Amino acid sequence: MSTDATLRLTVLGGLGPGRAAGAEARRLAGLAGRRSCLEVDLIDLAAACLPEPCPGVLPCDAPEPPAVRELRPWLDAADGFVVVAPAAAQPHPAGPLRRALVWCAEAFKARPVALHVRAGEEAPRALRTLRADLAEAHALTVRETDCPDHALDELIWWARALRTARAQTPYPF
Repeated sequence: MSTDATLRLTVLGGLGPGRAAGAEARRLAGLAGRRSCLEVDLIDLAAACLPEPCPGVLPCDAPEPPAVRELRPWLDAADGFVVVAPAAAQPHPAGPLRRALVWCAEAFKARPVALHVRAGEEAPRALRTLRADLAEAHALTVRETDCPDHALDELIWWARALRTARAQTPYPF
């Protein structure tokens, strides 16, 4: 469990095909793990096998699938997230993330998220889509995306500030 000085950061990978994305998520988790103020979890969202939500049925009204029950505590424990996504946009660049945002929405509310999208022609579009999805989930995306060290600095600042704010006044929305 995190102490007051220690933040729990969850790196979310598994949002696209290929070994490069997994390697990049591991590299960023390792980079974050070298920070003494962070405890780091690495989660492959594709491997979590979250089901598609039923159309027209709110997740709170549907039976909770076992995959959601297993993943939820890990996401709830996070003070902040790093999302590693592919630049190539399929119909949606991050289906596994979108399912996590639907099933585990509370875990993302009033929490910072740093986005790491691999360079490519579609990277700006992927970033816009991810930012929109996270804004809808009431998450705060950090602005820095080009330098992982600076993104972590910004993420740590926001994670501390938002954890303090949530402790003083629970997020009401």
